[in-house]
Amino acid sequence: MSTVNIRTWDQKNPKATSIYWTRPIQAGHPLPSLAFALTGFDASRTTDIHLSASYQWIEKGSHPTYNAILDSRNTIIYSATCSWLEIPANHPVLRTGTYNMTEPLTLADGPKHIPIQFSQPFIRKAKVAVFLNGIHFDKNHNWRVGVGAIDETDNGFTLKLWTWADTIVLELGVTWVAYPEGTPGITSGDVSTNLFRSWENPQPSNAWYKSFVGETAFGSKPRIFIGISSCDFWAGTSFRLATKVVEGPETNQYGFLWRADTWSDSRMYSTNMGYLAFDPNF
Repeated sequence: MSTVNIRTWDQKNPKATSIYWTRPIQAGHPLPSLAFALTGFDASRTTDIHLSASYQWIEKGSHPTYNAILDSRNTIIYSATCSWLEIPANHPVLRTGTYNMTEPLTLADGPKHIPIQFSQPFIRKAKVAVFLNGIHFDKNHNWRVGVGAIDETDNGFTLKLWTWADTIVLELGVTWVAYPEGTPGITSGDVSTNLFRSWENPQPSNAWYKSFVGETAFGSKPRIFIGISSCDFWAGTSFRLATKVVEGPETNQYGFLWRADTWSDSRMYSTNMGYLAFDPNF
């Protein structure tokens, strides 16, 4: 979803919480779990950078409904995008959760390692996809952050959060989606601009192909859920990033074409995205 669905980029409202997409759930069905991830933004550098993607359950008649929310607090957001995944209640394979970091993170603090334990163990070691659902940076230093999963077991994993150089991360929101490793019809991982260029050579347009060969076999084009998992941007201009899976012949059962772009005078050193690809009937 995107803020441009309800307003143009030049109709910014820096103190507004944007609630603009409402989704009803069929009456009598258990509530699904929701996994949200940031996919893009255009934010002014004049204030600290804050943006989060989340949801709120509400009631409308007999039908449970949720609102998707993009919240910018006092940050001037020209536009923002996020994606989300509905996971049916009691899904036999997929599980999701979130973690919110509310204390500052700097290089001096070192990487944070957060133990995550599943409510019930998987039948095998877990595979975990990780995405950013919220960011809050000090405006006076370059915007750098990374999130990932390590030490996966059948019972849980360790969530790793890190930054580098002089960046000050004030808050961070993370979404994770887990499933048993080796499950047919599903795969996950990361793609990065560092696959084809170094961070010392920033460029606005970035595209690459991710192959599923060696990971899993799909009989048809899978659904692909993506979200930002790491970024490194210069703080001297606005913070602009757009990521997506490119729909077209290159995106099929064998892999997908992705893009991570910036524009105007923004300077992107690197961007990583987490992805989760699964059979449409999964």
